[in-house]
Amino acid sequence: MSIYLGVTLVAAGALLVVVGELTAGGRIGRNHFAGIRTRQSMRDDESWLTVHRAARPWMLGAGVVLAVAGVVALAVPSQLASSVSAGVGAVLTGVLALKGTAAGHAALRRR
Repeated sequence: MSIYLGVTLVAAGALLVVVGELTAGGRIGRNHFAGIRTRQSMRDDESWLTVHRAARPWMLGAGVVLAVAGVVALAVPSQLASSVSAGVGAVLTGVLALKGTAAGHAALRRR
């Protein structure tokens, strides 16, 4: 079970990093599937880019934390330790993603 958990977390972390980079770089525009999709970020293309560019470092950190949690889940033999690693990684990822969203909205207010 920890193999599936670890691989899933590593893949999700990598996906978060890739989507964060592509949205911040303008390669993924406004959509209803990927990125920070709040009322403020979806207002127009400039708002979308502003939010994602300000959130970029936070989303990168969130993806790395999730991937590291996956590696730990793969490396430890205990099912309990794998679950704890996944839980801690998920919570930290959520906190970082929320901080990124807040940073993006702060950038919108400054412009």
